[in-house]
Amino acid sequence: MPTECQHKLWNSIRQGNEKAFRQLFEEYWEDLFSYACKITRNHSTAQDIVQGLFIHLWEKHSALPEVNAVLPYLHSALKNRLLNALRDENLYQRHVDLFKETNKENDHSIVEHLQFKETEQQLLHSINQLPGKMKDVFYLNRIENLSVAEIALRQGTSPQTIRNQLNTALQRIKSLWIVEILIVLWLL
Repeated sequence: MPTECQHKLWNSIRQGNEKAFRQLFEEYWEDLFSYACKITRNHSTAQDIVQGLFIHLWEKHSALPEVNAVLPYLHSALKNRLLNALRDENLYQRHVDLFKETNKENDHSIVEHLQFKETEQQLLHSINQLPGKMKDVFYLNRIENLSVAEIALRQGTSPQTIRNQLNTALQRIKSLWIVEILIVLWLL
């Protein structure tokens, strides 16, 4: 797409033109998705991150900067999102490893250790069943200990949206655990 057309398309998006936004999505989705797949090596993660980028662009369309070359801007924005996702995943894994190491240091019987591992797996499974954004918000709050305001600023959403996502995440995790407890009680 010629630079002049890119500039007009971008300005139309900044003015809230949905048709222009759809055209931007169709024009650049494949290129951005391919780039994200190379970095993450995971189609699902790459798709979530690229979709998150487009959602952010549409939600913040009126605050987008003036851009002449759209693709380099999109690549830069995607690169930042990918780096944040990789950093968050790395941080999450370090916390899990630290949690495991701390558990190893404690003198537990084999039965306690097996129970702990099973509970840990169930909790991780419950967390991983959350939708992408909700899971990210939960990790940022519970693992990185970021405040609601910090998460809202980082994600470009309102603090109330973050609070809602955290409450919903906790309710979903609790409901999954209640089902597990009921199954165990039923089996006894």
